[in-house]
Amino acid sequence: MAEDIYAFNRLEGAFHRMKSLLWPARWGIWLRLAVIALFVGGGISIPNVFQYQFEEADFLAGNAGSFPEILPMVVLGIIAVVLAIALVWMFIGATMQFVFVDMLSTGDIHIRRFFRERLGKGTRLFLFEIGITVAMVLAIMALFLILFGFGSIGTGAAAALLIIALIPIILVAALIFGLIFLLTTDFVVPIMIREDCGVIEGWQRLIGVISAGLWQTAAYVVVRFVVGLIAAIVQAVLVIIALLIIAIPFVLIGVVLLAAFQGGNIALFVVLLIPYLIIAIPAALLIAVPFVTFFRYYALLVLEGLGPGYRLLPE
Repeated sequence: MAEDIYAFNRLEGAFHRMKSLLWPARWGIWLRLAVIALFVGGGISIPNVFQYQFEEADFLAGNAGSFPEILPMVVLGIIAVVLAIALVWMFIGATMQFVFVDMLSTGDIHIRRFFRERLGKGTRLFLFEIGITVAMVLAIMALFLILFGFGSIGTGAAAALLIIALIPIILVAALIFGLIFLLTTDFVVPIMIREDCGVIEGWQRLIGVISAGLWQTAAYVVVRFVVGLIAAIVQAVLVIIALLIIAIPFVLIGVVLLAAFQGGNIALFVVLLIPYLIIAIPAALLIAVPFVTFFRYYALLVLEGLGPGYRLLPE
């Protein structure tokens, strides 16, 4: 029975295609796919290294009085910058989703060649993702406003129990929105490429495909989650090992310099941190390359089984 389910019988094909593309290793291909992993999601987790605790002596006495006055402006400025960076990042990531499919479907592993062509579709996908995200946030806010905004619930045990009861609802909502994002990335994006259409029309076509193979789609979602969870654990272990190995020479250099300067120095920490991150982040992205490549091949092969007209990969 398993051989009739696309979610199972496409796994081996996805692995062989990934292996054929990445081995023997060609660094140009790996580096370009590492850039793709950076934007489409490669499971990268950067440790929180900024744990320095500022003390009163770190600020000049002349600025102590004015600092509380400018703090709100500084905070708003930081939020605005972070939000702007996040939006730009999301836009590039949305466009890269199409570039990634183009690269795998044509075998031409170049980014700039496809990026300009896909800016229009990337913009549509970006706006769709923003809309879904805003809808999710507004839905959660509305739920809390209805329950707590009028002060009728009270406080104490009753409010605590209600919050606990809301957790399954929030989890279900998050699951639904996560499923929408997954199916959009895995299936709607290639459909948009094949049909040269927008996100909404792509979803309309996907709904027709899902209706004709509901259990196949459900099996894909389950297998995708299980295999994705296993892959995330393996990738996290590999990344941690790589980061620890890379950290060894920096730790040794830091110990020697600390002994020479007879004490700690935040400037020394920054000087060592910057080159460490310059090496560690690309290393983590390179580790992510086989994983993101496998799952994109896997999604394209399953979509091909669900709807033979959406075949994008060569024989």
